[in-house]
Amino acid sequence: MYQTNERNIVGQNLQVLINKRNWTIKHAAKELNYDRIKLSRILSGAHNFKLQTMVKFARYFDISVFLLFDRLFENEDYRNRFPFVDTNYMNVFTDNFKSQNIKQSTITLDPATISHIINGHRSNPTINTLLQIAEDSKTSLSELLKTDSDKKISNNYKKD
Repeated sequence: MYQTNERNIVGQNLQVLINKRNWTIKHAAKELNYDRIKLSRILSGAHNFKLQTMVKFARYFDISVFLLFDRLFENEDYRNRFPFVDTNYMNVFTDNFKSQNIKQSTITLDPATISHIINGHRSNPTINTLLQIAEDSKTSLSELLKTDSDKKISNNYKKD
């Protein structure tokens, strides 16, 4: 299970954004309107947070949500190509999951939990839950959170 590693990526990527603005953790927490202790734990990969927390941070920094989970984040040229898209990220996640024709039975989480998420009955699951789904479906959470416009930009970037 690589959930801790994936959460570390989020923490590292957020740290890049915070450092770019020369903020302390205390100042970042104030700007983001988020608890300082929880923010510190996210940055260290020790906090299981909700999807809407990442949407909130992505909106603030005007970056696409998938980038917070992406290993290419430190490439500023790449990162700057993906502005925040205001959309329902649970719909994005479920649409991408369904488009990959993944059987829900391959996911190791409780079947009722999977069904609720995939059928839109949960709007704000934890990142650990989404990471488990991504891991079991053998894809990255960043791919499952790409909007259609993110996919187009990403495909054009690969062609450049």
